[in-house]
Amino acid sequence: MLISIEIAGEATYPAAGETLTDLKKINYLFGHNGCGKTTVSRAIHDPAARAGYSVSWKDGRAIATLVYNRDFAEANFGEQLKGIFTLGEGSTKTVEEIESLQLQIGKLDGEIGGLRQKLEGDDGAGGGRKDLADARSLLDEACWKSRQAHKAVFEEAMAGHRQGKVAFCNKVLKEAAENKTDVATLEDLTARAATVFRDATPPEVAIQPIDFSAFPTLEKSAILGRKVVGRDDVVVAALIGRLGNSDWVKQGVEYLTAADGPCPFCQQAAPANLLEDLNAFFDEQYEADLAEIAQLSMRYEAATKAVCDRLDAIVASSGRFIDPETLTERYHALKTAFELNHERLLAKRREPSSEITLEDTKEFADAIGDLLMQANTAIDEYNETIRDLSKSKRILTSQVWRFIVEERRTDLTTYEAVATKLGKMIEGIEAKIAEKKGERARLVAQLKAKEASITSVKPTVDEINRILSSFGFTSFKLAVAGERGDMYRIVRLDGSDAAKTLSEGERSFITFLYFYHMLAGSTSGTGTTVEKVVVFDDPVSSLDSDVLFIVSALIRKVVGDVRAGKGSVRQIFVLTHNIYFHKEVSYDRDRPLSGCRRDETFWVVRKRDNVSSFHRYPFNPVKTSYELLWEDVRNSDRANLTIQNTLRRIVENYLVVLGGWRQDAIVTLFTGRDAQVCASLFSWINDGSHSAHDDIYLAADDNAVQSYLRVFEQVFEKTGHIAHYKMMMRISDADEEETAKGEANPAAAGAALPPI
Repeated sequence: MLISIEIAGEATYPAAGETLTDLKKINYLFGHNGCGKTTVSRAIHDPAARAGYSVSWKDGRAIATLVYNRDFAEANFGEQLKGIFTLGEGSTKTVEEIESLQLQIGKLDGEIGGLRQKLEGDDGAGGGRKDLADARSLLDEACWKSRQAHKAVFEEAMAGHRQGKVAFCNKVLKEAAENKTDVATLEDLTARAATVFRDATPPEVAIQPIDFSAFPTLEKSAILGRKVVGRDDVVVAALIGRLGNSDWVKQGVEYLTAADGPCPFCQQAAPANLLEDLNAFFDEQYEADLAEIAQLSMRYEAATKAVCDRLDAIVASSGRFIDPETLTERYHALKTAFELNHERLLAKRREPSSEITLEDTKEFADAIGDLLMQANTAIDEYNETIRDLSKSKRILTSQVWRFIVEERRTDLTTYEAVATKLGKMIEGIEAKIAEKKGERARLVAQLKAKEASITSVKPTVDEINRILSSFGFTSFKLAVAGERGDMYRIVRLDGSDAAKTLSEGERSFITFLYFYHMLAGSTSGTGTTVEKVVVFDDPVSSLDSDVLFIVSALIRKVVGDVRAGKGSVRQIFVLTHNIYFHKEVSYDRDRPLSGCRRDETFWVVRKRDNVSSFHRYPFNPVKTSYELLWEDVRNSDRANLTIQNTLRRIVENYLVVLGGWRQDAIVTLFTGRDAQVCASLFSWINDGSHSAHDDIYLAADDNAVQSYLRVFEQVFEKTGHIAHYKMMMRISDADEEETAKGEANPAAAGAALPPI
């Protein structure tokens, strides 16, 4: 059964498309000529004929379609018509076997439909396949997040897989199954990508190591811990030793020499042998020690300057292979130790007799040496990388994809579990469907064989001729024709050909009967019981009222059979522009007055500004002309100009023509001013309907119209037809009670009608 039909960009339908949705077993479409109804019937007949046609089948199972429209008439009406095979009066046993096969095939169709529903849902877009597609869609989105997050750095690694989410996810799934590369960190991959994915990168120069080898010897020199003093066997040695001021005395010797006789401190004459004794105290060993201290200090200063100059240069251009902050921090610690040692050496030179210890800089030097060694290792790796860039790109690209796989590992695991479960379910359902389809094909072959043994075209000829005769079409009939007796032709009573001399009405009627009998038969010896969707598209064109009635009755029988599940027709569409035919064919005494039955739909096809559209109604929207007149009276948005003609037609149809009332007799039922109003009403109705509009009628306002509508109601009350008025105006007893309450409460009732 069809559940939806969409038409887009065909005939007068918009490119955005119009859709008939939630279709039922029985579907009525009403629309004026040229609004697009035949396009609907063509879409049902062959959805593949045009790109703008699209249909959906219940459970995804398409069945045969049989469409009566002008295309059918033109294609089938000729000198000969294909014979319609129906089941004849064959063996009762064979008929029973056919019925049994039909039941078995129907049961299989139901089971296949149920399986398809699990597989694809009611509309072919759900079920297990949809669940699997949804799970894959979630994985697509998750993988795409990795692409978006890393595309700036790993753009080259992702080349060829950036065109869409699905393609990117396919690549991730492939890598998850095949990529066994070692997992690298994002930091490592990012650092290498900056090199590997750069073209024509020059090699990096290694950092020359810094020589710290002199410092251990200099900083552990024995002279630093020895007190440097003069000889102890001279006259002044005891005094200098007791005072412990040899460093001061040594400095004073220079002043004494410069004074040339007197003491530079007390200005008294110095002893003749004082200078000799002092010089003897500070002998050659003392001078040698002083020279050693000075030499040590200069060597240490030169060594520290060389190291600091190198480190200053490295800090100034540290590059990307060494952390400048770490290098600066370690250099600062070493420099601080150097400065402290310089101060201590200076103190030793000033006071050779003091004992000092220099800071051990080995720990600081080793820390800097390790940092430089690590940088050189990275530089070596970098240079090795760019020496074989192609290989490095392949390795890095593989590691990037492995990183993305691990980043999405949870999503991949979740999808794999869901896909495995749903895949097994889908595979199992598909296997069952294939099995049942095989069984169905076997039963269908048996059914065709049984049908071929007892079908005939003769019963259809007899039935069509009977109907023609019963409705007065006695000048022509159908006769069996063809070499194998499997065709029909239209003949006169004398046997001569009549196809070319039929009137349009006769041709339309016999074409319809031919189509009607195809519903229970087939144009081949088999397929008489195949399930069908049937469409009647304006079947009453050129038919008079008597024939319209029988056509309506025949179609109503098809509707009843579809509703009851009898026969091979599973769904029916009735399309027409004829309001009387629509009323006849859609008549149903069991239908709710203000709704529709659960197995039917009502549609109106409209064309505005040369654009067709579908409009669904929860009730039968097509009414008789008399009902439409009352609907205009009920409508609060009625046009003041046309209400005149509406009131006239109601009065003439119901009170004058059917009721036999004369207008003057109705007026006599009123007294006083109401009689004048009633007489004026009839005059206004007739003038407004039949004569040229004077200004007074063109200027009729809402108050005037409301006054006459009130008197119009009183006309029905005075003539004893108020019940008819209430029925047509849809006024219930509850409505009257509510109105009475409003009249008792002026505030609730609102303003009264203006006086006449």
